[in-house]
Amino acid sequence: MKPQAIARDESFAVRLVYPNTAAVGASYLGFHKILAAFDAVCRCDAAFMPDEGSTGPLNIARCDLAAFSFTFEMDVLNLLRMLKENNIPLMAAERNDRHPLVCAGGIVPTMNPEPFAAFFDFFVLGEGELAIPALVEKLSASRHQPREDRLRDIASIEGVYIPSLYVVEDNHDGFIKSRRALGGAPERVKRLYDPGFGRTGSAQLAGLEGSIFKDSHLIETGKGCGQGCRFCASGFVYRPVRHVDKERLFAQIDEGLARKERIGLIGSAICEHPEIGAVYDHILKKGGGINVSSLRVEYLSADTLAKLAAGGLKTMTIAPEAGSDRLRRAVNKRMTDEDVLGAVRLAADVGILNVKCYFLIGLPGERDEDIAALAALAKRIRDELLAGSKRHGRAGKITVGVNPFVPKPQTPFQWEPVAPLAALKEKSAKLKKALSRESNMELKIEGGKNAAVQGLLSVGGRSVSALIFRAFEEGGWTAALKSPAAKSVYARRKEFGEALPWDFIDSGVARKYLQAEAEKAPSEKTTPPCPPEHAGCKRCGEFTGNCC
Repeated sequence: MKPQAIARDESFAVRLVYPNTAAVGASYLGFHKILAAFDAVCRCDAAFMPDEGSTGPLNIARCDLAAFSFTFEMDVLNLLRMLKENNIPLMAAERNDRHPLVCAGGIVPTMNPEPFAAFFDFFVLGEGELAIPALVEKLSASRHQPREDRLRDIASIEGVYIPSLYVVEDNHDGFIKSRRALGGAPERVKRLYDPGFGRTGSAQLAGLEGSIFKDSHLIETGKGCGQGCRFCASGFVYRPVRHVDKERLFAQIDEGLARKERIGLIGSAICEHPEIGAVYDHILKKGGGINVSSLRVEYLSADTLAKLAAGGLKTMTIAPEAGSDRLRRAVNKRMTDEDVLGAVRLAADVGILNVKCYFLIGLPGERDEDIAALAALAKRIRDELLAGSKRHGRAGKITVGVNPFVPKPQTPFQWEPVAPLAALKEKSAKLKKALSRESNMELKIEGGKNAAVQGLLSVGGRSVSALIFRAFEEGGWTAALKSPAAKSVYARRKEFGEALPWDFIDSGVARKYLQAEAEKAPSEKTTPPCPPEHAGCKRCGEFTGNCC
């Protein structure tokens, strides 16, 4: 789908809202891209959750469309608070023609909009910039019509999902009985993706500042990731992999360095970009510094790390995810302990003496020895850093970030539960005992309660809206999480044959492929990465124009 070209409509006003602070929202390049897409066809202003201590509503009600960029499930309570403070009814069914239409896009609704269906008039699934011109044109032309008619009118736009046009029978214990579309709405809604993203890319807007990366101009090196880690949304929801053309990146780098001292490269597959070495060279040639969101150890070399060190990189961020080679194979993470330690050794050689490592606990198939292996690997990484530090006359540090596994829709592990909270607490305690007093090491562990909330919001159906409303009214999740309705969502393993809330989304990735990947996990069978673009691959689905 290509966005249609329309004249800018000065009479139609959109408020693009990020339900967190400007420091968080301005750091998300998707927000920049959607803001630019709206601004090209209508009046559009950005709004963020006020910083702590700020007062007063944001006036998001004074517009035709309040569009939320929804990228973190836990922001849903912020989102509801912003609606309430602007006197917009929380429930879509309670709004009338005096209120703006309220929609959401971003990775959260793209994975599964159903837990939030009660609060939104419609969603845009996938890369929403493709639908914006048609949306603005239709909504502007219909502004004097009844709300229900306006929604029916946009139901034909690809990627648009209108919950009120679907009847879902849910027996409130996590099972879906039936689902049917009304009024000509499509039975399945196609997830939008831009086959030509490699030619355009995405970069930070000059007029939208406030990012936590204050000295860096942010540039996206590509969409998607072809590694296929079985727990990871980025590896499936953003398919197909699309690397931005080298010349386009060069132009964005030149524009960015005219305003900032450093370039921040963002993406799920930075190291896999076929021209990433030339990109680093171009930044250095122009006198810029380099920041990267994360690095994949299997793709690192002494030459690559030397370039990053020359660009001022002080900390290498990597994600071993599991403590043992065995468990990594089970989740299709094809790196070994020696790959990790070798990369740390090379980084220390060139003076990159700090490492951030991200791990998951509670993964399907995890054993007690995997937790012990995680602690042992963290110590070995620290020891490699300290050995390298001696040559540079200063000590290095490792930061170990540990998060509980949360099942994500449209991934091979979408059928899995969140691990029992008692088990997560026990695993966390073992890691704290093993690592919390280690020198040159900082341990950060996310609590199991947050994982349960995220699991509820990730894989729930429409009945979860009532639990969200309860948590909002009570100011927290404690009581809602204890309910049998909540536990039947996040703590239950789903059957391969059962209907899932997000089954109506046509993501392009075949469900049978996801199941086949899930079935490989117990025997630790790995799947190779996606082949290069235009290789004719149809392994997971058909992405014409990119893969085949």
